[in-house]
Amino acid sequence: MFGHSDLPLNRDASARFLPWIIGFMTYLCVIAVAAGLTVDRVAERWRQGLAGNLTVELPFPAELETEKRAEQLDQAMELVADTPGVTGATVLEDHQIAALLEPWLGPDAGQLDVPLPTMIAVTRRTDAVIDLAGLKTKLRQIVPDAEVDDHGDWVADALGFLRSLQALAGALSALALGAAALTVIFVTRTGLATHRGVIEVVHLIGAPDRYIARQFQAQALKLGILGGVVGLGFGAATVLGIGRLIAFSLDAANPGLAFDFRLLPWQWVVLGALPLVVALLAMFTARRTVLRSLAKML
Repeated sequence: MFGHSDLPLNRDASARFLPWIIGFMTYLCVIAVAAGLTVDRVAERWRQGLAGNLTVELPFPAELETEKRAEQLDQAMELVADTPGVTGATVLEDHQIAALLEPWLGPDAGQLDVPLPTMIAVTRRTDAVIDLAGLKTKLRQIVPDAEVDDHGDWVADALGFLRSLQALAGALSALALGAAALTVIFVTRTGLATHRGVIEVVHLIGAPDRYIARQFQAQALKLGILGGVVGLGFGAATVLGIGRLIAFSLDAANPGLAFDFRLLPWQWVVLGALPLVVALLAMFTARRTVLRSLAKML
């Protein structure tokens, strides 16, 4: 396919910038597809890390006696543990609560002159339906200001946001591919106009439209592969750089909510196939453009 051509397409000035444009569009596709693939992993981690958890908050009054506080905490723990669907309950230590508050209040969250509420981390069966309103009512009979948070609304909002990012990544990829296709159409039509005289001669001596189309599609495929490989190289370097930057800055205290931008091996295979996809798109676009143009030209 990359052999001898009867048309001097390599001399076209318009074709010189085609690999650079295709490379840039491939670069955008690599970043967008990598982001979309990462969103799937993050969403699954967040769903597994939070969907099966509850948090019970017990804000004891500061003036409450230690013995009374311990008694109420034991009653609350017993109530939570006996709730159908609950598989475990653990009272968080002050340093664990401070670690949870650190992303919002800073590294001095545990040193604030504010009494921290007692919090109970509850694990539940994901297939169990728990009467949270009833549990809160019973808990408030023990501790008046008790709260129960099942993370459901937060998880739904967070997953909705991640899905929006994924849709945006898909739209960006589609726009990049569309822009690459439009560029190929422009370059192909320019080449047809430039070499109209040669094309007419070749056509008169018996060359069919498919033969002429093969000349253009071979050039588009070659330039598409060249630009795609360059775009993949820069895109992969960017993805690796972002992954290392995010991994370096992640808070180790909250690994369950980390936005890990590192890709799995099969995801790198998907990215590696993008130059071929872009090159094939360029080839078929050039072929279709030539065939349709020749039908009107000759």
